[in-house]
Amino acid sequence: MESFCSVKLLFPSFSELRYNSYKKKQSMFKEKNVVIQLDTKTVYSFMDSLVPIKKYVQKAKDLGYSHLGMMDVDNLYGAYHFLEEAESAGLQPLLGLELSLIKEERELHLRLLALDSQGYRNLMKVSTLKMMGQKNWEDFQHLFKGLAVIVPAFDGVADLDLGLDFYVGVFPATPKQEFGRPTLPLHTVRYFDTGDLETLQMLRAIRENASLREIGSLPNHEFLLAPDALAGAFKETFPESLANLEKLVRHVHYDINRELKLPRFNRERPAVEELRERSEAGLKKRGLTGKLYQERLDQELAVIHQMGFDDYFLIVWDLLRFGRSQGYYMGMGRGSAVGSLVAYALEITGIDPVKNNLLFERFLNLERYTMPDIDIDIPDVYRPEFIRYVRDRYGSMHAAQIVTYSTFGAKQAIRDVFKRFGLPEYELTNITKKIRFGDSLTSAYEKNMAFRQIINSKLEYQKAFDIAKKIEGHPRQTSIHAAGVVMSDNDLTDQIPLKYGEDMYITQYDAHGVESNGLLKMDFLGLRNLTFVQRMKEATLKKYEVDIEIAEIDLEDAETLKLFAAGQTKGIFQFEQPGAISLLKRVQPVCFEEVVATTSLNRPGASDYIDNFVKRKHGLEQVELIDDSLADILAPTYGIMLYQEQVMQVAQRFGGFSLGKADILRRAMGKKSAAEMHRMQEDFVAGALKLGHSESKAKEVFAIMEKFAGYGFNRSHAYAYSALAFQLAYFKAHYPDVFFDVMLNYSSSDYITDALSFDFETAPLSINNIPYHDKFQDKKIFLGLKNIKGLPRDLAYWIIEERQNAAFTGVEDFILRLPQNYHKLPLLTPLIQLGLFDSFEKNRQKILANLPNLFVFADELGSLFADTTYSWTEAQDFSDAEKFELEQSIIGVGLSDHPLVKLAKEADQPFSWISELTENSRARILAEVQTIKTIRTKKGENMAFLQVSDTKKKLDVTLFPDTYRQLAERIKEKGIYYLTGKVQERDGRLQLVLSDIEEATTERFWIKLAGHEHDREISQILQKYPGNIPVVLRYEDEKRTMYAPHFRVEKSEQLQEELKNYTMKTIFR
Repeated sequence: MESFCSVKLLFPSFSELRYNSYKKKQSMFKEKNVVIQLDTKTVYSFMDSLVPIKKYVQKAKDLGYSHLGMMDVDNLYGAYHFLEEAESAGLQPLLGLELSLIKEERELHLRLLALDSQGYRNLMKVSTLKMMGQKNWEDFQHLFKGLAVIVPAFDGVADLDLGLDFYVGVFPATPKQEFGRPTLPLHTVRYFDTGDLETLQMLRAIRENASLREIGSLPNHEFLLAPDALAGAFKETFPESLANLEKLVRHVHYDINRELKLPRFNRERPAVEELRERSEAGLKKRGLTGKLYQERLDQELAVIHQMGFDDYFLIVWDLLRFGRSQGYYMGMGRGSAVGSLVAYALEITGIDPVKNNLLFERFLNLERYTMPDIDIDIPDVYRPEFIRYVRDRYGSMHAAQIVTYSTFGAKQAIRDVFKRFGLPEYELTNITKKIRFGDSLTSAYEKNMAFRQIINSKLEYQKAFDIAKKIEGHPRQTSIHAAGVVMSDNDLTDQIPLKYGEDMYITQYDAHGVESNGLLKMDFLGLRNLTFVQRMKEATLKKYEVDIEIAEIDLEDAETLKLFAAGQTKGIFQFEQPGAISLLKRVQPVCFEEVVATTSLNRPGASDYIDNFVKRKHGLEQVELIDDSLADILAPTYGIMLYQEQVMQVAQRFGGFSLGKADILRRAMGKKSAAEMHRMQEDFVAGALKLGHSESKAKEVFAIMEKFAGYGFNRSHAYAYSALAFQLAYFKAHYPDVFFDVMLNYSSSDYITDALSFDFETAPLSINNIPYHDKFQDKKIFLGLKNIKGLPRDLAYWIIEERQNAAFTGVEDFILRLPQNYHKLPLLTPLIQLGLFDSFEKNRQKILANLPNLFVFADELGSLFADTTYSWTEAQDFSDAEKFELEQSIIGVGLSDHPLVKLAKEADQPFSWISELTENSRARILAEVQTIKTIRTKKGENMAFLQVSDTKKKLDVTLFPDTYRQLAERIKEKGIYYLTGKVQERDGRLQLVLSDIEEATTERFWIKLAGHEHDREISQILQKYPGNIPVVLRYEDEKRTMYAPHFRVEKSEQLQEELKNYTMKTIFR
């Protein structure tokens, strides 16, 4: 039987499949009584059930059920998933709902069961109303056609008048009695066996944010029974209820229309006419009226019309038109749609596909029927406004955001469960930090000894862990899809259920359920990078009165290309990770096409050919073009099929394929579909023979295509996103102050160290000049109060407002004016450690030591404080290194002079900063050793891993056993050294394999000499005292000071004594 979710265009419909098995089911009813489990709550009754749908269906099938019900509370979140799973297992799904309504000021508890297709649609509408907050009977009573209304038994149910027929729902515990109405059996199921009770109790506690004691005990009979046991539960009391249900559901079926249902753009005019008119006008506006463009446009419009997508293109055009009319920068497009000239003409995309050799067939072709998936990028700050436009333009019941389900992850499950066992926050954090990203609770327990030891340390931990494992992966709550919006001409609730959402209603079905019902899903992606580039455009206009048209930025701009070649791409979309930066430095792109190639290379699979690409680009390896007839296709990427489009073009050129068929071949190769590829290979070889190629050559070319197709990147997408990256980089190259101002104030990442490498300097900060936001002025960075970790926003605002009344004149003045609720050490400590009071008192430790007494003075003396002299207690100040590290931890960058910075300024030998390192090169760096981790190899030898920092960037350094034996004793944490070794890449990051180390110092051994007459004797003495201190010679006769480059000495009084007879003076300083 075909999958339930098959599209009607390609496969039989649900009703057609149902018809095929109809006679079988009729005979089954005649052969024996069918017992049906109806009232099951699944995990989509959030935290009120332990029944996952897939497991429920499988377990029910194993028990012998043929019909299976689902009745979650109010919602239909899991309904479509349940329909698919039941149909796949050969079971008849029965969809229902539990809800409560108000009738005549009385709460009425109901179960509803969909009996046919109309009932299914009405069930969706009922759930939609309930999930939008409706609860009055009058709002629902018109929707009960096709539904069985079931009222669970209660005292007085026999006298209930609903104005319609209904069933009385009876439970195994309902006393035998006469209701005067037909009964149906309701056995509520929330778990599979009684061992799950404790876990369900835990879920209730989590849901109610209560303790386990407050939740109390739960019913112990709500588990799944075998059909015979279920029948036995009603045999003595309501045996007729079983027969009633069997008869009721005998003809149940749900005919779900999966045909594609695209909304109309304009009912007043045929879309095919309007699309052509707007497309031709768009080309004319761009000045592209040549024959080549017109023929391509005609071809694309014909395919779009034949596939029925004219309205779709107009809808996308309208949405982008709205965005641009509001002044939003909508980017250059994304995905294979960038290969469409129609999309370019309508300004849906910003890349000319004809000029840049991008293929429409990669996007759409008649030989492969798929939806044209055009994602719309929006500056993230404007996405809510965009969503509201879609709602208002197409109607609130015709457009909705798509739901997602947040599940209990490993850490969340541990946190929620262990919290109910009374664990304090610090213990919860200690446990959860042992779980690595991507680990499940089972894998964390198996792989992490520290985690396993904690779990096994207490019996209650083991018990809590077992419960956490049971709820891991279950839905916890709903969220909203980051991008997805569904649109329809008709009321969406004819196809899917909805729920309330603030800006727009939200679907109850997830993206799969939405698309399987034939509805149009569009992705509106809020991109921060579009916000950044728009903010940069606005700031450049304001600061420099230069109005930059972002889409018109020259993609061959020389300064921007230099920035890419230097790897200065921190903050540049797609190019800011260490692996991408390292690759840029190797490729050294000199044109935009090579920027596109670099981002396409930096991916799994393609990265295997990085070395070949780099060597061929720089003339170090011969370019292999497979066959001369393919030279123009493969030459731009040095013979490597980097793009999917190249695979398609080779299939067309060498095998005589149409581009549509070539695209099907590309997909088959990408999915490694053996049968499809074998058939395609035969066609390819046959086509190649007709074009005069040999069979052996054709098979060779096919094999090469197959290898590359597995990872080849979509060139259209690479082009569009590289263009956005280039636009960001353009501002960094030409307006670095604007770039960093935007990145520091609108991004959470740390771009300060990057700005420092662009010759900006951090300005000294004081309590009287520190801004709230970061500010760039005259190549100086004024870091803002907003960056100070833990500083309350209201205190920051108070500082700025108070100093506008009068500048602070001292520490005492600041404390006196400070509101008493801020008289707290943790609030003021970071301000002092940053040096904001250095202009009043340079000793930061002294201020901190006196702060408690200053609070007392201020509290006791009040206004008299101004006339009182405070008696300060002295304290030892922080060292420069300590100041730097504290500043770095508080605001992200050190402001004081770190000893390493002083050493760098006075360095007597060349070295590289960590940011300048490139893969496969030898380098010497100047860095502070922050941590040392020693391990023992399988051979029992010691080796070590260091983490070092040059105050701007960090680097991992490896000491293999041989190097460890030689150098380990010379390395100390917090020591500053010249480290020499080979730069390698590991896990996408650079590391240094150490070969030599030399301690760095600011101390010098100064020797004052009358002249050169004793140089030989001095040289011999210096050689006897090797060390790390550089030697500086001062020749009085020449008035010249110079380093002695071949000598470094240890600090020694004996050395000075030996030199006494040959020198005027010596000093270590």
